[in-house]
Amino acid sequence: MQTKGFIKRVFPGNNTPDGFFSYYDYIIPKNANRVFVIKGGPGVGKSTFMRAIAKDMVERGYNVEMHHCSSDNGSIDGVVFPEIGIGILDGTWPHVVDPKVPGAVDEIVWLGEFWDEKSVRAHKQEILQAQKGAESVFRRAYRFLKAAQIIYEDWESVYMEAMDFGKANVIAQEIIDENFGHIPVAPRPGFQRKLFASAITPDGMVNYLNTIVAGCKRRYVISGHPGTGKSVLLHKVTQAALERGFYVETYFCPLHPNKVEHVVVPELGLALTKSIEPHTYVPCQEDRLVDMNSCLDDDIVEKHYPYIVRAQDEFQRLFNSSVYYIGQAKQYHDALERYYAPNMDFRGIENLRQSIMERILEYAWEAESKSGALSGFGYGYGPGS
Repeated sequence: MQTKGFIKRVFPGNNTPDGFFSYYDYIIPKNANRVFVIKGGPGVGKSTFMRAIAKDMVERGYNVEMHHCSSDNGSIDGVVFPEIGIGILDGTWPHVVDPKVPGAVDEIVWLGEFWDEKSVRAHKQEILQAQKGAESVFRRAYRFLKAAQIIYEDWESVYMEAMDFGKANVIAQEIIDENFGHIPVAPRPGFQRKLFASAITPDGMVNYLNTIVAGCKRRYVISGHPGTGKSVLLHKVTQAALERGFYVETYFCPLHPNKVEHVVVPELGLALTKSIEPHTYVPCQEDRLVDMNSCLDDDIVEKHYPYIVRAQDEFQRLFNSSVYYIGQAKQYHDALERYYAPNMDFRGIENLRQSIMERILEYAWEAESKSGALSGFGYGYGPGS
């Protein structure tokens, strides 16, 4: 009986206080075999197209990365099959992607050829109004997120005042020594891949962290109040791994898209994750817990407690408002889909999908023939990687 492949779920882009933020450049391995860039409007079947191919490949035993959409976490922005170096991307707004090596590696899959242009054009004004409405409520959502971020940073500052950062440095160094102390610095640094494990979606904060750390035997769960040095610790571990030549997956915070939230070193089976509202992780029995609150001066925290409660409540109110408006944007997007979907030739799209599926299987056969086993292109991930 065929063993099914492993599904890893991530977000390549996010709704952030600075607008839509993308790590799309890190989806596809550098030495990709083939990249299909799907173009077309909302409701033309791009996500269904990719999801169907991913399902077929998983059934055949291939691992897959599912890259979810932050503005509709039920939809897919891309799928990657690392073992054979194949990627399929949604190349439409707001994550516009164009072929970098046309023909030799990349190609465009244009689903617009399957719509009834006359019927779509009949709804031109409604489409334009829905697009304008979506853009407007997205801007409002991002303003609320910016306000929430400001409150969060002020909330952090209270705990930072109470922190013993010397003790935090000792904790970080102990973790580095335990995992890297016996490994010499490499002549060439490793590679850092950047993505999101969680996203601010119409359903609130959603994360797929369990699929990301599933293959790691050593897992550290870093907890602590805002401002207690969790991201600094993760940054230090990332640098230690890179200095020793390892490939490192770093996952960033939607509220601060340049701040590390989780780190995975697949070759060592090592994962370090933050667990703090609004992106929590429920630890397993074998996980090692690291409580950064142990570095706090309780007397200083107690002095500021009334403000902490107020900041926490204010942050949650602003964050919830941003989620509400992201949900409103999805409603506009759903309206756009209703103008396209009824006017699509989905039978023609399914025939195209089957044709591309056959080509992907040919690439898989070629990769297996060359290596004798599916060793992977660029990014390893998942159990056993």
